[in-house]
Amino acid sequence: MIDGLQKAKDLMDNGQYMPAMEILQNIRGLSEKSENYRLLFMSYCWYNLGEYQWAANIADELLQKDMHNELASQIKYLSYCGLKDFDKALEEIIRFLSFNEADVYKITLEELLTDIRDGFINEENIVSKIKGFALKYNVTIENPNSK
Repeated sequence: MIDGLQKAKDLMDNGQYMPAMEILQNIRGLSEKSENYRLLFMSYCWYNLGEYQWAANIADELLQKDMHNELASQIKYLSYCGLKDFDKALEEIIRFLSFNEADVYKITLEELLTDIRDGFINEENIVSKIKGFALKYNVTIENPNSK
């Protein structure tokens, strides 16, 4: 069963997401840790195949088991962006960062600060939360006028 995970990972690394999915969907009887990897890999494959709702649903399933999985949260966030459901995308990043440290999300926070600066995000409640997380994790953006 672990061999199946490795084979799927190798296929994913080569951009062969559908063959990887076929393997991942048929693996059973994994330990909890390995099952979490299986779900993460499945979510990642669906995302790369452009099946954003499937990717978000599976990422959410993993987050129900492991609420600290930043990669699953990021796939869910990006999937909602792919669906152009930006409210749900922002809800996910705010939900995750409300009780977890930012690592991968530091780059996303930089992008969101740029969107705030450029006027793409202006809902006061969301702006306040994003700026609060950016301050908490010492994330800043360069001012384009400072060059």
